Amino acid sequence: MEAMISIILLLVANFMMAWTRQLSTGWIRIVLSIIATLLLLPAFLFGIRALT
Repeated sequence: MEAMISIILLLVANFMMAWTRQLSTGWIRIVLSIIATLLLLPAFLFGIRALT
């Protein structure tokens, strides 16, 4: 189950990063980039937990 959560979080972060590259410059681009980057931490932690 942890592996599935990790994969979903990685997919959401990847989608958000790709979407922010499409946007013009502005505060929404910065906010989405920060949120996508912060999603990587729980994805990493769930991935570590899935391995153990």
